[in-house]
Amino acid sequence: MLFLTATSIGLLAGMTRSVASIIAAALLIPLVFLVAAVLGSASMLGLLIAILGFNFGLVNLMIAAGVVQTFRHA
Repeated sequence: MLFLTATSIGLLAGMTRSVASIIAAALLIPLVFLVAAVLGSASMLGLLIAILGFNFGLVNLMIAAGVVQTFRHA
């Protein structure tokens, strides 16, 4: 579930086409895990999964844009 949530955050941040929103989302993920570690329990594995999911969402957006561009020229 964490991977899917982070993937959707990466996908939606990338869809805004704003570098500021992508950077803000990328910085908020570790910040949320830091607050969770201070207030309760958070695992480094969860942070790694969230970061990988965020990057996976951004990469999927770029691949989808390339596929759409390919079919648009055909």
